[in-house]
Amino acid sequence: MQIDTHKKNFQDFFQEDDNVKESCDARWNISKSIGEGSILKTEIKQGLDLLIMDYRLHKPFIVNHDDAPLTYGLGFLVSGNVRTRLHYVKDPVYTCSGENGITYLPHTCGSSEESGQRLGITISITPDLFCGFAQGEFERLADYVNTVSEGDKETFYFNKGQITPLMKIALHQILNCPYQGFTKRMYLESRSLELIVYKLEQMAAQGGDLKKTLSVKSDDLDRVHHAGEIIIRNLETPPTLFELAGMVGLSHAKLNRCFREVYGTTVFGFLRKTRLEQARFLLEEKQINVTEAAFSVGYSSLSSFIHAFSNHFGVKPSFCIKHYL
Repeated sequence: MQIDTHKKNFQDFFQEDDNVKESCDARWNISKSIGEGSILKTEIKQGLDLLIMDYRLHKPFIVNHDDAPLTYGLGFLVSGNVRTRLHYVKDPVYTCSGENGITYLPHTCGSSEESGQRLGITISITPDLFCGFAQGEFERLADYVNTVSEGDKETFYFNKGQITPLMKIALHQILNCPYQGFTKRMYLESRSLELIVYKLEQMAAQGGDLKKTLSVKSDDLDRVHHAGEIIIRNLETPPTLFELAGMVGLSHAKLNRCFREVYGTTVFGFLRKTRLEQARFLLEEKQINVTEAAFSVGYSSLSSFIHAFSNHFGVKPSFCIKHYL
């Protein structure tokens, strides 16, 4: 993927919106020169913030992150792909569409690389508040969570998992919050705590060392992510598995094997999921018809597209033209 390597700070890409109605909200609109959309931050209570990132980039960008106070971040990426590099961590952190992650950042100095669409929700919570929620449950979680509560706050931590059906419901409710003012904050707090519960239960169910270790070598990992980027850029006419493998310098068998470990699915499964999520974006945001959406992401059969879409999202694509999933 061709990334604009000229790194800029957040304020170079986003401008604060002075016309936000809610006193607890702050909104930053993305520069029209690189995309459309915004980031909305809601201060739910002291130590607990909710961020909704909903934008689409016309071209890739790299944004620098300044250092910030110690925090846990629970991120839920509904669509998009993000690669984060931190100055004190050797390998980049990848987050893909349909994944959630809990991150502890002793420092936030680093940068994020993004392209295409991003729709995600992040819950930012201070260590003291998080550890208060998890009090008495540390034996069911990773040992690292306990070390943070005891004052060892200088070690980076990241745990990743898939967004579950229950998480999807809570995310949908947050994105479609019907309330304003005080009741809005109460509603968002309850849904945020619900998501925290689901993530903690997911971590507890994993057991043992919660930090997933990939067997994919660093060089192969970059090749796999490059393959993913090629697919995203060529949804309408994607390369074959053999062509894609040749483009990134891996055998087709190794590419498929590494793809399954990194993305949790095969190359074809990744293509299918990305096509359907792009189609959903076009239906919701661009309000194009179902036939146009199907053909624009590479489906030649309308009936096949409707069947795949319904199986993946649980609703027919026509539903998305008038409703937000």
